[in-house]
Amino acid sequence: MKITLKNIAVVTSLCSALVLAPASFAGHNGGNYQGERDNGYHQMSEKKLAKLSRKLGLSESQQADIKVLRNEEKAQIEALKPAMKAFREQVKTLMSADNFDEEAFVQLQASNQDVFAAMALIKAKSKFAMKGVLTQEQLAKFRSMKHKRSRR
Repeated sequence: MKITLKNIAVVTSLCSALVLAPASFAGHNGGNYQGERDNGYHQMSEKKLAKLSRKLGLSESQQADIKVLRNEEKAQIEALKPAMKAFREQVKTLMSADNFDEEAFVQLQASNQDVFAAMALIKAKSKFAMKGVLTQEQLAKFRSMKHKRSRR
């Protein structure tokens, strides 16, 4: 058997890929992305509020109003979290089965439509209320910022 430089390079590449592959996952904590988002992903963080305040020139009373609205939204969403968590667990159970049961998934999705609708309604009301806190100039600037962000 003739060993060539090309064969040695291929074997070395494969071995290094096998050795280094587990190291590339070392930083991943193993949590699912949905679970990681539960820590205030959808709510406006303090950092985002500060940036918005700076860019729009929000007054102290406007900032306080937005914080109150954010806390109300958070409390309403907290009430829906157990139902959302149960839905995710049921989906996970369906996805771990050997065969995909489309009918069961459709039925699960349909049975949770009231929760999804409630969540969407909370978010829409909160966004609308937040826009009500802004002046006309701030609202125009907010819309232009949103438009610029959507073009990226």
